[in-house]
Amino acid sequence: MVDTFRSDIAKQSFNNRFKILIIVLTAMFMAVLNTNIVNVALPTITSFYNVPVGLSQWVITGYQVTATVTPLIFAKLSDYTGKSRLFIIGFSVFTVSSLACGLSTSLTELIIFRIVQALGGSMVLSINLAILMQIFPSYERGRVMGYFTAIIGFGMLMGPTIGGFIIDTMGWAYIFFVNLPIGIALLIPAFKYLKIEEYENKARYEDYLGAILFIISITTFFMVLNEISNAPLNLSSVAFYSAVCALTFLAFILREIRIQKPFLDISIFKIWSFTLPNISLLLYFTSTFILVLIQPFYFEGVMNFSPAKVGLVASVMPLAMMISSPVSGRIYDSLKLKKNVWIVGNYAMIGVAVMGIAYIVCGYAFTKANFILLLTTFVVAGLCRSIFQGPNNLDIMGALPPERSALASSITVTTQSFGLALGTAMGTLLLSVFLFATGYSGNVAQAGAGILEGICGNIMYISGILCFVGAVLSYKKIK
Repeated sequence: MVDTFRSDIAKQSFNNRFKILIIVLTAMFMAVLNTNIVNVALPTITSFYNVPVGLSQWVITGYQVTATVTPLIFAKLSDYTGKSRLFIIGFSVFTVSSLACGLSTSLTELIIFRIVQALGGSMVLSINLAILMQIFPSYERGRVMGYFTAIIGFGMLMGPTIGGFIIDTMGWAYIFFVNLPIGIALLIPAFKYLKIEEYENKARYEDYLGAILFIISITTFFMVLNEISNAPLNLSSVAFYSAVCALTFLAFILREIRIQKPFLDISIFKIWSFTLPNISLLLYFTSTFILVLIQPFYFEGVMNFSPAKVGLVASVMPLAMMISSPVSGRIYDSLKLKKNVWIVGNYAMIGVAVMGIAYIVCGYAFTKANFILLLTTFVVAGLCRSIFQGPNNLDIMGALPPERSALASSITVTTQSFGLALGTAMGTLLLSVFLFATGYSGNVAQAGAGILEGICGNIMYISGILCFVGAVLSYKKIK
């Protein structure tokens, strides 16, 4: 970092960069933790309100849809408010709505407040990477992304554990109340230290129709995923939502190309150094969440594990990811300083390629019911996630100029949400298709070891191929 700064506030944010890092990472941890806790609580919430799971799942789906359609909107809003102010507003909304979720007297109230909570979380997540990339010099960003990835792994690891304990001892409402003391404690240093140089654009926003078309197309896309993930398949609903999704998305693209000040500048996707890492990120999340979906069915149906033991096995990959991410980030920074250009440029490619190999071996281990080999592949995949995700995010953020960092950050969040949803839907769909091919039509968990071993193995082969495609897209030819 040079000794001269554009302004006093830029110098101040550089001096406080590690304090700001703790603030951003804590908010990130709360968002990831909250998502995983609510997943664990869904059966309890379903019983508490005495409703079908098709209704109660909107506690999760409503949050997912909102968290996917709004980051681009909040990236635009940050041009007016400034990133630090939007972050504080978003985290305040997230904290207050957490209290409202816990106090909900009906399922409808809970779903509404979860959507508000998602709005707050989206404000934070849409610009958190932009904040970190702005205040940290290039030679420290690998380490920062290592911490960032580790926090994601830690949240995924602790969510089921903390959630199960809270639900068993205090009740499901406290999974939301737990956010209150942390949120209040975090807002105090946020007001004091979260001050950065802003790239504000006060030009009047015009493309409201573009934003509406985008929201409708993404929402109906989620509706299609929701329909195909739940049996029995309602073909008329799938056809309707698919048609609306396709038409509104086409209308959105045509409008964004023609309007002078679009909601989303489509031209950025002509920058291959931005687009290809995003596609690779999408494939990475899709393949990973296919595994996340199928592993409980395999371990309960084939190895007769209890849900508690399945939870322990499921923690292996995020634990490996959490432990290795800071180390991976430091190695990346060290290689960058030593000017190992090819390895630095293809760091993400190496990670996702080896993860593809791990998933192929995982598929083989599924077919042979080799538990030790399965655990080994989970550890390797966790290590590879730490190698891939941080450098890939750096590639995305570095492809656009600093004044467009909020846009790059928000698109990264949107891509991750898409990958999560696609992975969940694809995992469900592949299970259903492969089970149907065997002639079995009953409960998945009761299909029997002979059927599930081969099916889960084949699904992981597909996941491995997705990773290999991501590796090809991540490859950089260094001259």
